[in-house]
Amino acid sequence: MTTTNTAALDNVIEHATETTKAAGERVREFAQAGVRKATEGFEQISKAAQTASEELNGQLNQAREGATKASLKLLEAAKEDADAGFAAMRDLLAAKSPIEAFDVSAKYWRGRLETRMAQAQDLGALVRKTADDVVRPVQERIEKFTKIAA
Repeated sequence: MTTTNTAALDNVIEHATETTKAAGERVREFAQAGVRKATEGFEQISKAAQTASEELNGQLNQAREGATKASLKLLEAAKEDADAGFAAMRDLLAAKSPIEAFDVSAKYWRGRLETRMAQAQDLGALVRKTADDVVRPVQERIEKFTKIAA
């Protein structure tokens, strides 16, 4: 082998080594950029999941509070009904004539009907408000997401 051939071979080897190093650097840079982007994406997804979880917990708490209020209203209505029933029974037993007993009975049933209608409206309004308060944030999130996605 001649000096020229050796020099040419050394030149090819050196060029191949430099090319391999440069390619290795580019691959490393590409991999690092991919890892950075994946990490950023994961952090964004993690934040979104945490926010969604917090919002869901808040909505579940609102739903639970609403159900508790509705249950208390139902218990209050049952107590009021029982109290009215005992008062009517007392008045009925104290009636001095069948006409007076009939009046007590009619007054009791008319009062119960009016009271139950008012209680039903009140309870319905509470349930609607609670459902609205729980569902509205979900609807707003969906609308916001739909606008962003479009």
